[in-house]
Amino acid sequence: MSGDNYYQYGGSRIEHAQHFGSGDIVGGDKNVGVAAGGPAVEALLREIERLRPHLDDHGRAEVDAAAESIATEPTPEGRRSLVQRISGIAALVGEVGLPVINAARALLAG
Repeated sequence: MSGDNYYQYGGSRIEHAQHFGSGDIVGGDKNVGVAAGGPAVEALLREIERLRPHLDDHGRAEVDAAAESIATEPTPEGRRSLVQRISGIAALVGEVGLPVINAARALLAG
């Protein structure tokens, strides 16, 4: 993908990978980083990244935990719960959280 940077450290296996850009890193048939979930999930994850600097450590940890599970959550109820958790935290930081809330709405509507 154009504009992506990928650095691999280590021998023949991936010991440490840094990925800057879009898409997945796949190593040993396992996805690392952004998981499949469609454009609405990807949009929400992008907005979460923009929100992270505005969160305290606890809020960041909560959002990160939910974001890590959202793309692979198999049930609509589970995904809704994760999206609501993220949206609630985004709402508490005020106007800067609005893009996350809008992306969350789009995900739930789709």
